[in-house]
Amino acid sequence: MYKDYHTHSRYSYDSQQPLEALAAAAEAAQVDEICVTDHIDLGHCSPEGNTLPDLADRHGAIAALRQAHPGLVIREGIEIGDCPATRRQMLDFLKPFRLDYHLLSLHMVDGNDPYYPSFYEGKTRGHAYRRYAETLAAAVAAWDPADYDALAHLGYVAKFAPYKNKPFRHADAPDAIDAVLRRLAQNGKALEINTSSLKNSPDTMASRDILTRFRDLGGELITLGSDAHAPEFIGYRLEDARQLALSLGFRYGAAFEGRQLRAYRL
Repeated sequence: MYKDYHTHSRYSYDSQQPLEALAAAAEAAQVDEICVTDHIDLGHCSPEGNTLPDLADRHGAIAALRQAHPGLVIREGIEIGDCPATRRQMLDFLKPFRLDYHLLSLHMVDGNDPYYPSFYEGKTRGHAYRRYAETLAAAVAAWDPADYDALAHLGYVAKFAPYKNKPFRHADAPDAIDAVLRRLAQNGKALEINTSSLKNSPDTMASRDILTRFRDLGGELITLGSDAHAPEFIGYRLEDARQLALSLGFRYGAAFEGRQLRAYRL
């Protein structure tokens, strides 16, 4: 059985996935626990990215969904897209909501999102990847560990990159990535193995070499996440991610309830 800790619903600005479809897809994929991690991305370069999720409405919808799917554990989470100018605003917005899980992520680098081709214009692979890594290191250093539980899709810069040598590796910015991994390990935070990149790349996010380095630096916890924005990708290749984690010496996955760790054996 699998725990998919990165999914999106219609409450995310970039997804139309109904919660009912998400739950039905999870059951079909033999996923026993899902966490709905809709976006909050204040400060995003796109107008739609600044849309706040209606977490109060979602809370009621998830309560009803739990009644309809008693065999499926459904957690309420959030994916927090870092932006220095809006960190306090996002945390203030989240204060009234008792969520199960805070997933920290990075989408914005130098005022642009690597989702868009314009991010890569005029940049070599080395420049683009290093700026992403440096920005990520600064973001993780700035966040109080009490305000998040795991780090999402390390290597996001490579997901939509136009370069022939696409995967993001530890060697692309070893100093910056080590700073990220050390902070996670020292504070008992989980590193996500995000499988969405496997649709067009041989590597998960984070990649095997970065996961290996995380383990070397004392990291013990990983989460598995499909990053599904549509039902057909719920649980996508989580078995591959689980086997990867086991092969690297990880023994425990991280799940959460009320922001409290619920570790489970992989």
